[in-house]
Amino acid sequence: MADRERVIAYRVAAHQFDRTTTEASDLRVFDLGLQDSERSAVPTLVARLDRVPDLDAFTLTWSVRGAPHWHRADDVPALAARLWPLSDADAVARMSRPPVDNGLEVLHEVASALRSVVEKPMTKGEASSRLTPKVRPEVTGWCRGCDATHVFDPIFRLAVLPAGLRFDPAEKTVTFVPLENRQDVPDASHGFDTLIADYLRLHGPAGPSEVAHYSGAPVREVKDVWPDDLVAISKRAWLPADRIEAFENPPEPEVVRLLPPLDPYLNARDRDLLVPDKAHQKEVWRILGRRGALLVDGEILGTWQAKVNGSRLDVKISPFVPLDVDMFAEEATRLATARGLDEAQVS
Repeated sequence: MADRERVIAYRVAAHQFDRTTTEASDLRVFDLGLQDSERSAVPTLVARLDRVPDLDAFTLTWSVRGAPHWHRADDVPALAARLWPLSDADAVARMSRPPVDNGLEVLHEVASALRSVVEKPMTKGEASSRLTPKVRPEVTGWCRGCDATHVFDPIFRLAVLPAGLRFDPAEKTVTFVPLENRQDVPDASHGFDTLIADYLRLHGPAGPSEVAHYSGAPVREVKDVWPDDLVAISKRAWLPADRIEAFENPPEPEVVRLLPPLDPYLNARDRDLLVPDKAHQKEVWRILGRRGALLVDGEILGTWQAKVNGSRLDVKISPFVPLDVDMFAEEATRLATARGLDEAQVS
């Protein structure tokens, strides 16, 4: 296998697209957390499991980069410290650079205030209105959409998990619920090395730059805490030692899948490796009007869109190369079933 082919084969196997895993909790995507923006969680699971699991046993909260993620409930207590910024500069960067220098202190203050405010289930709007008077004005601003002054959204999002809050997924409006036995707001980062290893197991081989882009931390900070026990695959890419054998002998990536726009496989930051053609990259990772990706034997060979037509899911295939659209019929049917629809049509 050529170097690129080996990496692709390793990642397809690491993402468990073979559907041999039966329990959702055993999926590696949950090691990092499963993003659920734009209803991406269900199609992500459909691509990896024979059945769509009940997510009641998982916890939904804002975590990595302030985006909503599902996590194993047992993983959540240590997660806030793992995702806590590595330095003041890191904190300021992740908070979208408010006019402060002491980023860690500021984030700690906001998270502590939010923790004190939300002691029972509470909507985001109510929590925000109660939080704003308790924090320094440098982290607040006028919001035209809300017609109110409140804590800047990136800071608010970063503070939710350290404050010990999760979402109630049954509510249409974002509603916070205090975690059971919630921890104190972290005083320092603990376990970032575990995040690095988990990222590399799923998206490796990779280096500090990719981990930095994934976590939102500056590359310099990630390099400073880069573990010594990783195995160098090249000058810029590493893997944990327990994944070397899997990397050296990956199975052939013989799978056909419809990946949603925010599927974890597409979240790897070395996009030149996943999709070498720059024009195709622009289609796969659109800024507006996101589309899913066609995964065929390890290669991203096009994009797809879906819309509901009565009780049917219509899936429009836009391949980069000539493809028989019928090869995606089974996957489209799986998606339709997961969305409670009777049938699917691929064109």
